[in-house]
Amino acid sequence: MSEKNSSLKETAETFVRKELPESEIEFVGEVPAENIAPYKEQALAHISQSIELPGFRPGKVPKDMALKKVGDMAVLEEAVELFVKDFYREFIDTVQVEAVGRPDIRITKLAPDQPVGLTIRVTTYPEVTLPKHWKDLAEKIALEPSLPATEEEVAKTLEDLRQSRKKDGSPAGEVPELSDEFAKSLGAFDSVAHLREQITKGITEEKARSARDARRGKLIDALLEQTTVAVPRLFIESELEKILAQMREDVTRFGMTFDDYLKRTEKTEEALRDDFREQAKKRAKLQLTLNKVAQEEKVEADPTAVEAEMKHAIEHFPDANPELVKIHIETVMRNEGALKILEGELKGEPLK
Repeated sequence: MSEKNSSLKETAETFVRKELPESEIEFVGEVPAENIAPYKEQALAHISQSIELPGFRPGKVPKDMALKKVGDMAVLEEAVELFVKDFYREFIDTVQVEAVGRPDIRITKLAPDQPVGLTIRVTTYPEVTLPKHWKDLAEKIALEPSLPATEEEVAKTLEDLRQSRKKDGSPAGEVPELSDEFAKSLGAFDSVAHLREQITKGITEEKARSARDARRGKLIDALLEQTTVAVPRLFIESELEKILAQMREDVTRFGMTFDDYLKRTEKTEEALRDDFREQAKKRAKLQLTLNKVAQEEKVEADPTAVEAEMKHAIEHFPDANPELVKIHIETVMRNEGALKILEGELKGEPLK
């Protein structure tokens, strides 16, 4: 270990640790002035390159002129910022916490040639405790049988299709006759009988999907109710951002700006955040829980399947970050695998 790293490690070890709610940890301590001193020259050089003074080209202001312009405290503040970038990496290794996201680092005491007071607050990946017999939920929550499509449902769908193809030219419009020609006009159907058959099949399959989705929802609710985890605020805020991003996309799709939407609903963005906070918390808790299930059951996304999905995604979204796309695809696959295990349909294995 270098002398510099050794000094940083010793300083990190002096910080007092305090456990906070929602998987946050706060560290409070002081950094000796001699640890900051080596960064002052670098800080002054950075400042001299960024300020403007009459008679000097940008980036060419002499250091002594820059110091006179901004003062010693500005240089000290910049030096502390530079120090913290080096210190935080060593700090996390020393205190041995699994930090996620950006830390909240605040300067609490700052004076020339005096120790610098710092408060470092980090979010840690929370401990997730699944219920002891969570796999038994699949036996306790059965799949409700779904009924096949009824004649009334098929007839309504056919009538809706006819109404959607209403011809213009008369006050009420002319509804096409239900005939083989009409069926052929809708696509890959060769007769009304074929159209009825496919509609019946589609409605029946949709009912079966709805029943499976309803059971999955009940299983998820039961699992979350019995799972213990302190959901970090960072995770909740991340889910809130996703919800609001989807809302913005939906609003734009309907030809409205998000600001117009807020005005029409008489809401502020902060009020919307409050409205969706519980939903975001549930989503965050679910993701943490599925991560735990996948970890325990050794669920992994199949690399070949991931590559295939990535190729498809990049073709549709060429500007997307490939690494983020990969992470998203792997997460979706692991989530689906974990949910299938919860449903009693899959053992832990690579997912395709």
